[in-house]
Amino acid sequence: MSDNTQAVPANPLPFGLLCYGISVFILSGFLWGKLQPQPVVGYALFTGGLGMFLAGIAAYRAGNTFATTVLAGYGAFWSSTAVYIWFFAGKSPNMSADLAWIMCAWGIFTLYMFVASLRTGLPAVQLLLGLLLILFVLVWLTMAFGVGPWALKGAAIAGVISAVDAWIESYREIAASLAPPAVA
Repeated sequence: MSDNTQAVPANPLPFGLLCYGISVFILSGFLWGKLQPQPVVGYALFTGGLGMFLAGIAAYRAGNTFATTVLAGYGAFWSSTAVYIWFFAGKSPNMSADLAWIMCAWGIFTLYMFVASLRTGLPAVQLLLGLLLILFVLVWLTMAFGVGPWALKGAAIAGVISAVDAWIESYREIAASLAPPAVA
């Protein structure tokens, strides 16, 4: 006797937001000047990179193009940035220029994903992407033009608020999945 019911795939967004929140929170500690690069690299590679990429694959399987692009895209950002810092940053003749170009490229991606998010009806994701855009712009200004340490502090603040927003939305999505089914 076979059971013809199919399992409903889990929503990958809470896991992806959890990974994002942890990664950007740790990055913010580094930008504020309170963490060394080593914890950033480890969390960027596994929590941000691998975790978000897996959530992106799950979103792909669920047919959600926006979530796939956001989650897998930032998974690629975290893992590639971790590899750059781990293996290549120390050998670069101009790490500031490297990071300025990286921040510019990912800032452009974040800008168009922010604009796309305005059509989603998800204000928490819109806020998260808007704050991440601010983080990228401020780090870009620091790396490209050497603006003062205030820009990295501002980026860290935007990152922490973005991480908290991601965690709140992750919790909200999880809590909604645990709600008892409505009685008709």
